[in-house]
Amino acid sequence: MPVIITKDSVEYNLVPAPLVSFNKKVYNNLGRPGFGSEFSASLQGTLIPTHGNPYSSGLSTEDWTTTRQVEEGEIQTLDATQHLDVTIKKQEHIRKLFSNTTVSGEAKPIKVTIRGWDDDTNVGSGLSFYGFVDDISFDSDSRWVNPTTYTVNLRNASFLTSANEELFPDYYNENTSGWMISSLTENFDIQEDGRLTIDFNDMANDRATIKTLGKIYTITRSITAVGSPVYNESGKYLNGLSPWQQASGFIYEYLMPEQSGTFPNGRLLPASGYNEANAIFQESVDKEAGSYSLNKTSTFYSGNHPIIESITINQDIGENESNSISVQGTIQGLNTVSGLHSSGNAFLNAEAYWTGVVDTGVSNAYYYARGILPENKSWLHPRPLSKSVGRDFNAGTISYTYNFDDRPPNVVSGSISESIQISDTYPGEIFSVTPVIGRSQPVLQYLNSRSEYKRNLSINIVMGQPTGYAWNHILGNNVNNSGLITSNQTSILSQLFLTQKPSISNTSELNYIYQAANPVNDPNINIVDGKCFHSSPSESWDARTRNYTYSIEWTYERQ
Repeated sequence: MPVIITKDSVEYNLVPAPLVSFNKKVYNNLGRPGFGSEFSASLQGTLIPTHGNPYSSGLSTEDWTTTRQVEEGEIQTLDATQHLDVTIKKQEHIRKLFSNTTVSGEAKPIKVTIRGWDDDTNVGSGLSFYGFVDDISFDSDSRWVNPTTYTVNLRNASFLTSANEELFPDYYNENTSGWMISSLTENFDIQEDGRLTIDFNDMANDRATIKTLGKIYTITRSITAVGSPVYNESGKYLNGLSPWQQASGFIYEYLMPEQSGTFPNGRLLPASGYNEANAIFQESVDKEAGSYSLNKTSTFYSGNHPIIESITINQDIGENESNSISVQGTIQGLNTVSGLHSSGNAFLNAEAYWTGVVDTGVSNAYYYARGILPENKSWLHPRPLSKSVGRDFNAGTISYTYNFDDRPPNVVSGSISESIQISDTYPGEIFSVTPVIGRSQPVLQYLNSRSEYKRNLSINIVMGQPTGYAWNHILGNNVNNSGLITSNQTSILSQLFLTQKPSISNTSELNYIYQAANPVNDPNINIVDGKCFHSSPSESWDARTRNYTYSIEWTYERQ
């Protein structure tokens, strides 16, 4: 049975063949036993001055035989005085043979092959492995003139071939894990974030009331693995994977197969009802130590929307008991894109919540404001006095402010603000004023009559943008980049200046105001039939500011 050491592509036969023993060390953790292993090998051989390989034919010649027929070259006749020198030279051959060759600052492993004499034509038989020399020792009991023993210990034994291919595939041992590691640590850190998610009840009675306040957690997962070297027949890393890459492969395949992993249910974190977002990964590679570390920090939140909304409501009550309520909110979007190399949809989640939940029809902010008012004084105008929105694309946030008050409801649909004033002029005494020469004041004479009744209606309306009929819809492609109308000016200007005038677009609603103010319809007075007359109505329309005014005056006679 030869033991062959391959070094620099040359095979060296050790004769007598040393005994080879193996030691398997299994790497265990309490949480994951048997995740890896390492083999070490020990060669226990004998050096005989007059026999064996390496051989010496005196003080001048020493070499290795390369033939399998070792008898011809290995038995030498030596003088008794040469035994010491020959033994020293054979020891030096062993030392030279078991020195790891260093190339570009990196030691190369030594290949050890164990097989029978007739196995040279059968590459798959026998056993071969790579290893690094830990230590070499020589027995001193021989006094260097008698046969002496030597021991070579090798670590990180990486198997190349096996005598039983059905049991042990090439380059792997019985663990067959696919990735070879020697150390594994995994830590979880669960902390309360301090912020809350808000879940409101259904907007019953147009009021928002808090249903639940959910906690937010920050969970950090830290994984570190140290890889083991696996070599091919050329003494290079198998598949080009160095130890740190072996460690990386183990982490991704076994601990994070979907690049997300699972988190334990600690005491702080409920077992269900929470979603993961804002996954941030950090990699650390130590090539010299053969280690790979992956840190993942995630935010866990409850609720159906991947956002965190903070709301502040301020109420200002005037001396006349009028209510002014300001609602300020910030929507923090959470990144829910899975995978290590995808990110950036935090703002999209914030925008989806803003357009789909908060800023829809009557804004949620209106219900937030109504929620702080008592039941017996809960009226607020649903159209805010002002509204501001800020978007931070990088931070993934949307901030907003709504200001509401309890002004009366509008009459004209689409109006932003309305001012409807009715003024009455009642009859006064009619008298004559006659100047008299030499008199310090004129002569006043009552004519035994009174003046007429009058009522004046004044309407001032600021219209908002009509739904589905914005400026760009009206102008279409008829405006250039400088904002100038370029074609069909007559028809376009007609829409802007005339068609959108409230007396045309809101005729019926303006008529309601007219009829309500008309003295003829006033239930508190009786007008003589046919004795109510109105002046010429006047109106103005500013298409740019969308400001509309209307005025009319009635003169009438009461019974």
